[in-house]
Amino acid sequence: MKPFFQQTILTSLCAGVIFGTALLAHAQDTPQNKLSVHITQGSNQSFVGKLNNFSLADQQNLDPAHINTVWTFGDGTKSEGSSVSHAYKLSGTYAVKVTQTDDSGQIAEDTTQITVFTHVAILLIDNSFPSDQIEVKQQEAAREQVLLVVIQPKTNGPETVTEEALTNQLLDARDAVLKANYILVETSGSVGSSALSKLAQHIKQSSDLSFEDLGIKDKGIFILSNTPFGVLAPAAQSAFDQLRPNYVLLTKPEAMDLILEPMTAEEAKQTIITSPIDHRLLGPFSARTVKDIGITNFISFGINYLVNKGVPINSITLILMLPVIATILSFSRQVIGMKAFGLVTPTMTTLSFLVMGLPYGLIIFSAVLLSGTLTRLILKRLHLLYLPRMALVLTSASIAILLVFGLGASTDNSILASFSIFPILMLTLLAEEFIALQFKSGAKSAFTVTTWTLVLSIGCYFIVSWQLLRTIIVSYPEIVLLTLPLNILFGRWSGLRITEYIRFRHLLRYIQ
Repeated sequence: MKPFFQQTILTSLCAGVIFGTALLAHAQDTPQNKLSVHITQGSNQSFVGKLNNFSLADQQNLDPAHINTVWTFGDGTKSEGSSVSHAYKLSGTYAVKVTQTDDSGQIAEDTTQITVFTHVAILLIDNSFPSDQIEVKQQEAAREQVLLVVIQPKTNGPETVTEEALTNQLLDARDAVLKANYILVETSGSVGSSALSKLAQHIKQSSDLSFEDLGIKDKGIFILSNTPFGVLAPAAQSAFDQLRPNYVLLTKPEAMDLILEPMTAEEAKQTIITSPIDHRLLGPFSARTVKDIGITNFISFGINYLVNKGVPINSITLILMLPVIATILSFSRQVIGMKAFGLVTPTMTTLSFLVMGLPYGLIIFSAVLLSGTLTRLILKRLHLLYLPRMALVLTSASIAILLVFGLGASTDNSILASFSIFPILMLTLLAEEFIALQFKSGAKSAFTVTTWTLVLSIGCYFIVSWQLLRTIIVSYPEIVLLTLPLNILFGRWSGLRITEYIRFRHLLRYIQ
């Protein structure tokens, strides 16, 4: 039996050697790295003079020293390298081809197309613009040999976040802005005008960007909206006063179809002015001067002065909303009879929702409230004094906020991970009131009052988020003075509140 096993082992070793030799020979006959190229590019549309970037995907395993990469751009020019840039001097559709060759003679090719336009128009929109119309408008413009560059926020956030996103995208598209003869703005209310004002403020504060770099003084700006022009005019005039373009023209959304053609800013203006579509032209002639100051517009002059000096328009808007929110809460308490945590806490909560957006505000508030309640239950058995106990509750709240930030970062939610600390602190005030009332009056009473506070805050949020109301107040801030007589009237209210009529309805029958 022993010779049999030895013979078997020897046979197996020989077979293994033969099989390994065959595999090695096959591997030597097969190329180690088969060439394969795929072009990646920023966009398949561009304009004359813009630097377009082209690169190759999946090139990590290739040795550049043994690879020759040649690009042809369809206009008679060539370039070499895995990543190249090229600017076209004439409009047209070009075939971009890349050819790779290695030392063994292998060849790999890929081709793409790019359409280059001479004329450019900017379309500034928010998420109120119909998404199915974006591509339609771009195709209409392309048929007229115009590249329509759409500036739109990537996420749907609160108004302040939307305006900031639009401003940043305008700055990123500065090459297209410089090339364009006019800017079309179709947003809800005065969002577009506010974004343009922010752009002007950024340019004034920047050391490496000027109005000349964007060619602003030669451009026309069209504000397309169905909102009454009288409401839009003050915010649009403020944007003009800061940017100083050729003109600002208020008109209806259907005017866009008339000017998506190759034309200068002056030709576009004349096209709208001579059409039957309603319009209003703004410029230096429509700006109000010091001699126009009166009792009915002195606040407007003051706000325009602040905006022109660089004060953020969103901050001014929130300040103007404070008396409106306070008056709504005063009416809710004195006339309706809804109990809440005073006046300051629901007002600050409403402002937080305005800054952060209602969904994100509720997420952070819920996190703070839940962490605070759990901490209170844990500390209940320790019998600590009030202030150290509240300090521990706020510590747990801060940890909960950090966890929310971490959640936003891990899910690539830039809005949830980038809020400033001040609106979060405002929401923490409401949570602190809730926890403090739990200590004093019990969970049931605290839950009731907190619920009413949230209901009032959310109600105020929806009222002051109404875009038409915000636009009117920003355009005619003197309206906030009407809150003075209203609050005097509420302060002299001596009758029963509405909730008391409901509560004592059975007794009121006997009195009658």
